[in-house]
Amino acid sequence: MPKRANLSDTLCPVGRSAELLGDRAVLLILRELFFGRRRFEVIAANTALRPQLVSARLKLLVTEGIAERRAYQERPVRHDYWLTDKGKALFEVLYAMRNWAERWAYAPGETGDGHAIRYIHRACGADVGTATICPGCGASLGYGDLKGEPSSVLKAEQIARAG
Repeated sequence: MPKRANLSDTLCPVGRSAELLGDRAVLLILRELFFGRRRFEVIAANTALRPQLVSARLKLLVTEGIAERRAYQERPVRHDYWLTDKGKALFEVLYAMRNWAERWAYAPGETGDGHAIRYIHRACGADVGTATICPGCGASLGYGDLKGEPSSVLKAEQIARAG
């Protein structure tokens, strides 16, 4: 397999973004952080990634200033992970990826009778579908504005994965 080119020093914005976000593990960990899942064990279980890979990618996200470690227990010292402002700014990227997948990545009926994840606007309770502007109140949607509800099919998959 050919060695992957390092794009960390390119001035191309897509190349620079791809250097970090082109890693599947990073995207899955970001998904967990966006859903408020901050503990290492929960992130590892929900992503089905090896603990060593989760650890390495969390360290990368901390080094890049996208996430930060915070102690939540003193004895023994245990940490969880929180998105920084830089990390929260990636919401629009992951939301766009979700919206693309909802439209193009599934066979008819594969997700049940609707979207794999239904998003509800916290402020007004409207189902936003794949909108970036709330159809209920007209507000722009961003980090922290939405509550995700998995479809019954996705929920069953998550339960089966948790074993």
